[in-house]
Amino acid sequence: KTRGMGAGRKLKTHRRRQKWADKSYKKSHLGNEWKKPFAGSSHAKGIVLEK
Repeated sequence: KTRGMGAGRKLKTHRRRQKWADKSYKKSHLGNEWKKPFAGSSHAKGIVLEK
């Protein structure tokens, strides 16, 4: 591990990059739910669009 006064940036960026390996963090922060075509809409809306 890095130590000392000047190590803050390295510790912070390393932690930030490692966060993405955490499955639950990735799932909640990627934003893929909103990119899905029917995300956030009711089920009925999807059925109407398919007609």
